[in-house]
Amino acid sequence: MTIARRLIKIEGEVEPFIVRIQTLSANTVLELPVYAADYRQPSCVVDWGDGSQSQITSTSDADRFHTYASAGTYDIEINGFLSGFRVDNNSTYRSLYRAVIQWGNVGLITVSFYGCNNLTSIPSSGFTGLNSVINWNNTFRSTGLTSIPAGMFDESTLAQTFVDTFSYTSITSVPNNLFDNNTLVYSFSSVFNACTSLTTIPYELFRYNTGVVNFGSTFRNCRSLQNLPTFQYNQNVSIFLNIFNMSSTTNQSSQWDLDEALWTRTNPASILGTGAFKNCTGIGTNPSSTYSYSDIPTNWK
Repeated sequence: MTIARRLIKIEGEVEPFIVRIQTLSANTVLELPVYAADYRQPSCVVDWGDGSQSQITSTSDADRFHTYASAGTYDIEINGFLSGFRVDNNSTYRSLYRAVIQWGNVGLITVSFYGCNNLTSIPSSGFTGLNSVINWNNTFRSTGLTSIPAGMFDESTLAQTFVDTFSYTSITSVPNNLFDNNTLVYSFSSVFNACTSLTTIPYELFRYNTGVVNFGSTFRNCRSLQNLPTFQYNQNVSIFLNIFNMSSTTNQSSQWDLDEALWTRTNPASILGTGAFKNCTGIGTNPSSTYSYSDIPTNWK
């Protein structure tokens, strides 16, 4: 019986975190991006998918490096405790990742596949093990994802930040109720920045995120957007900087209904909104829009 299987037998509720990589040449070296979130060192067994295993007990453990003798596709299983897994745009390893097979239950607090342009698949279920995630920053930034699973963050009730979570991806829509259970979030800065294929977002996407203070660049350069969400439930926001800033006027802003004059809010006393509606010149051309582009203060556009 392998080390990993013994661990599962002893701790029956533990499920491995599984990622898939593909190596294109013999003797490819991979550094597993273990990270000590909240200063909590890893204590896990890694099945490398080629018949070998390693035990990792710190982020400086030499066993975090592994050499694959042959080119091929490998599923890496991580059992035990791992508070952080962060590729963080590492140019040496980011192109190797192809998929997340299973989130498992290893105690993740933060996870980032930033820069993994070949990562195109993540699970559509099995999110229970994500209940310890606090930081969703850069998780799927610049990956190959084109869709977001419904219920992706339902179990992440401790989550506080979604900074650049899906930025620079080719997602086309956002599921209903995606952030409903994330009531502790204070920043959605750049969460969908430069998602140029994104067309539709739920009107009440941020309905239960009443503690948010930062919406800076949330939808910046989302030039295919066909609608705006409401921010009526987010009365603590102090930063709307560049939230809908577009690089040009060639976007769908002519279809947008603007139903609140965000720039007139008095609570907080000072609200930053520079560039919030830059190049969104079509606002107000739709008869159902309450406000037009001409109503927006100069520094907000």
